[in-house]
Amino acid sequence: MKDYHNALTRGGALLGAATLLLLVAGLTGRGDMTSATLVLVGVGCFIGGVFILTQYRGDTVFSWIAGLAAAEPVINLTRFCADLGLQGDAHLLTRDGKIVQVVPIGDLYPTGPPPDDYSFIGEELGGGVQMLPPGGLLYDRLLREYKLVVPHDMDGLCTAIREVGEDALELAKKVEATPDGDLIVIRLSGFRLFDGCSAIRAASPKCCTMIGCPICSLFACMAVAGLGRPCKIEHVSIDEDERSIRLLLHPLEEKQHPE
Repeated sequence: MKDYHNALTRGGALLGAATLLLLVAGLTGRGDMTSATLVLVGVGCFIGGVFILTQYRGDTVFSWIAGLAAAEPVINLTRFCADLGLQGDAHLLTRDGKIVQVVPIGDLYPTGPPPDDYSFIGEELGGGVQMLPPGGLLYDRLLREYKLVVPHDMDGLCTAIREVGEDALELAKKVEATPDGDLIVIRLSGFRLFDGCSAIRAASPKCCTMIGCPICSLFACMAVAGLGRPCKIEHVSIDEDERSIRLLLHPLEEKQHPE
C-alpha cells in the first residue's frame, strides 16, 4: 500500500548504485574489461532507476473523489432509516460468525444478534434494520489479502487501529487510538477522505452515527472482532481547519434474545 515509497526507494537505490559504479570506473581508469563491466552495469542501473521514477503513476483516484463517492450511499441509507422511523445509532455485532450492523428504533441496544439475515427486525426482537456494515468489505480485504490479525486486548486493538489507519492504508497524516473508560477514542489528523466527511455532515451529523462511513465502520468492525463484543458508534466530530475527525466507539456487553 506504500507503492510510492517503495518505488522511490527502489529508484533511488538504483541511481545511487549507478553513481557509485561509474565513480569507481572513472577513478580507476584501467581501461580493461573490468572497467567496461562497471560502466555497463552503472549505466544499466541508471536507466533502471530513471525508468522506475518516471514511469510510476501512483494512485489514479484523487482522495476527494474517493471521499465523495462513499458519502452519498451513507446519506441515502440514513434517510431511508429515518423515513422508517428509526432514531438509533449503529450497533455492530456478530451473527453466525459474520459482523452485521443493526440500527435500532431508539437508543436502546438491540436485545441480541438477529436470528436471520432479513433486513427488517420485528419489535419482538427489539425492532430496527439489519444491514452489512459499510466498512465490512474493507475489513474482509485486510483479513484476506493483508493477513490482518486484530488483538483481543484493548491496548493491542488500539495499536492495530493506529497501524491500519496510518501505516497500512495511509488514511491520515496521524492516527491516534486510545481507551478512555468504556470508550475507544480515535482521532485522524489530516484525514485524506475529509471531503466525504464534510459532505455527510452537511446533510446531517446523524449520518455519522446511524450508518457511519466505511472508515469509521472499519474501525468498529475491528473493535467487534478484537474484543468479541458488540460495538456502538457513539459520537463523531470533525475539525474543518485541521481536516481531522474524532470518533468514539463504545464496546458493549453481549446480549441474547429471550427464548
